[in-house]
Amino acid sequence: MDPANKRFWWTAAGVVLLAFVTAAAFSAYLRPDMLVMFGDLMAFCAALLR
Repeated sequence: MDPANKRFWWTAAGVVLLAFVTAAAFSAYLRPDMLVMFGDLMAFCAALLR
């Protein structure tokens, strides 16, 4: 396996690992009830701007 091909696969593996860690952190810290609260806050701010 040539170095360029090997580097490509290591980069691809790193990107997949980063995506997995980011998704895990997102699901752990941004629970569905927080999304609802964020939506309510945005609706309130939009109402203030009218």
